[in-house]
Amino acid sequence: MPLPPPAIDTRTWRELMEEALRRNAVHTPEWTNQSDADPGVTLLQLFAYMSESIIYRTNAIPERNRRAFLRLLGLALRPAGVARGLVAFEKSSGAVEAQTLVAGADLRAGQTPFKVTRGLDVLPVVASVFYKRRLAGGALENARESYGALYASFTDPPGSAAAVNALDFYKTVEFEPPHPGDIGPGLDVGAETIDGLWIALFAQRENKVAEARDALRGKSLSLGVMPALDEEGLSHLPIDSDPETLRALVVETPNPAAPGEGANYRALTATPDANPLTMPALLEVSLGDAELTTWDNLEPLEPGTGAYPPDLEDDPRAARLVSWLRVRLRNDGNAVAAGGQMSFKLSWIGINASRVEQRAHVTGELLGRGNGAPDQVARLTSTPVIADSLELRINGQLWQPIDDILAAPAEAGARGGDSEADGTEAMVYALDPATGEIAFGDGLHGARPAQGAVILASYDHGGGPAGLVSIGAIKSGSGLPSGLKVTNPVPTWGGSAGETVAEAERRAPTVLANRDRLVTEEDYSTIAAGTPGVDMGRVEVLGLVRPANPALVAPGAVTVMVIPANDALTPRAPNPDRLFLQAVCEHMAPRRLITTELHVHGPVYVDVWVSISIEVTPGRDTPTVRNAVTAAIETFLSALEGGFAGRGWPLETAVDPAEILVQAAQAEGVRRVDQLIVGGASGPFTTPMALSGLELPRLAGVSVVAGGDPIPLDELQGQAPPVDTVVAATPVPVIPDEC
Repeated sequence: MPLPPPAIDTRTWRELMEEALRRNAVHTPEWTNQSDADPGVTLLQLFAYMSESIIYRTNAIPERNRRAFLRLLGLALRPAGVARGLVAFEKSSGAVEAQTLVAGADLRAGQTPFKVTRGLDVLPVVASVFYKRRLAGGALENARESYGALYASFTDPPGSAAAVNALDFYKTVEFEPPHPGDIGPGLDVGAETIDGLWIALFAQRENKVAEARDALRGKSLSLGVMPALDEEGLSHLPIDSDPETLRALVVETPNPAAPGEGANYRALTATPDANPLTMPALLEVSLGDAELTTWDNLEPLEPGTGAYPPDLEDDPRAARLVSWLRVRLRNDGNAVAAGGQMSFKLSWIGINASRVEQRAHVTGELLGRGNGAPDQVARLTSTPVIADSLELRINGQLWQPIDDILAAPAEAGARGGDSEADGTEAMVYALDPATGEIAFGDGLHGARPAQGAVILASYDHGGGPAGLVSIGAIKSGSGLPSGLKVTNPVPTWGGSAGETVAEAERRAPTVLANRDRLVTEEDYSTIAAGTPGVDMGRVEVLGLVRPANPALVAPGAVTVMVIPANDALTPRAPNPDRLFLQAVCEHMAPRRLITTELHVHGPVYVDVWVSISIEVTPGRDTPTVRNAVTAAIETFLSALEGGFAGRGWPLETAVDPAEILVQAAQAEGVRRVDQLIVGGASGPFTTPMALSGLELPRLAGVSVVAGGDPIPLDELQGQAPPVDTVVAATPVPVIPDEC
């Protein structure tokens, strides 16, 4: 809705009079009679009345005029961002056949409408995702003792001590999707799994397995992928990347009929609509005409070993197993992590997935009738309006949108007699998406709807923060076929409020200064900070720097470090996720010089632990003082509020234990700091710890003890168990103990 006009000047008549009389004492001290009877005071009262009237008229400049002034400056208000997301459908009952769902289906999260933007075949199977997690530490030693001799025949040569160590023991783990309020860090597919992900396709019931296999023939499976939203950075290089990078994931299905021994697989054609390693993506997987099946003639010890899928012998769902899909990373020789796979952190993966947008459609809304007058205005009922969706017809004829109605040509009757134009180019309108107001021309600039002309509009409305919903909020939809369930397995993203006139006016000076081009350091900072749809907390610009090697001068490279204003998980050390970085990168990339190598990156946090013992001032509350010391240290090392200036810990600034001691000693109620221990990942340090490049400190742990010795640093840090990694070994399943 429109904002109230800004108060350019708030002085009243009385305030103007008092100010003028005060000035008299300075400029005309001889003027001593300042009563209402003095003619000079009468003139001041008249001028104050006239000034108050001018101030009132100035403050009453309508928002429409302010918008016109912004258009004259070439500034358009940024529209509300439309929230987007992924949904997954499930057909767990009814006929065992695929159900086609076309794009445009209506869904809801409470009263918030969403639309499916991509059609799909909802297949009559349910899925669970498993992976093989390598054992380590004591669990690995126990497995070697219990299973080493049993699986000795799987090694080469069998029977030797080295052969036992060549067995790669693992536990079958079901991949848990994120939960509402707890997205989690995600699964590192390269480092935490042995051979990728295994998607088990289950029939609705045991006696429906054969029917399900028939129903899948010739169909396409829509596979949704959401990477973990904590990646480090994005780059926009002058040369476009290879389109083949979109095909980073390989999808395969068992092929028991293939000649030869061992586990053979048939590769499926998987077409992604985005890079699944970095962005939410849908993979359209063609299942082909061959029957999906799995192995049913394995020896007793073979299930789950080597390249075979995880063993589900003790899982009650095993009788409903239709087939497996193996999803792994294509090994193209690039950055390879453990297990010979590229690094890929996953938040969610599932079948029967599609995309949604937070919008609703209105068809044939009657806006009234034209009256033939200049500057007519009509108003849409539902707002904010998604601008490119509006279809406006007057007496059945389609009118076209225009940014500035004053730039429109005159209608046919207002032109010279030699004009051959039919006047359709003047049939234009200007839309304000925030208010839904549609403005028409005055005849000389744009056509006027004729007397009695019927004005009809069809459009989509939506956008704004209302579309940002949590996991599981989308769970209903009008017109969904019977037997279909729907949910959103991940939160939606991208919904942002539209820019107000006041916000655009504040943005105007910087836009006029840089003309929306990235040239100077200030240009990079202001344009990055103005990225629509993100809540920016801090921007740092590093010229001639690449994130991978900040110490090396890189001509033509610019790194922009961005930090969000809010992070619910780590409020003192906010970290931008992939979608945040993508929004900033896409906003800045078109504005860079063509030869600039632009990198958008989050901070590189270096963990710092602080253990301190203090003496509390007599009479003060000890818990309150401890909390005050903790808060002082947290604030001092904060990425947004830290440092002595309070604007975030500066880059290239060392962490000095002496400075931390000063902050603790200055906390209210602290009589003395007895002992301070500050440490990093490599142990305690007493001299300043240098930081370089994009590094910022992150307070990983803090302990404040009132009286006595501080907690030892290793106790504060905790001891992570060592990881025992087996390379080039045969995976062997281990059945977990149950009590």
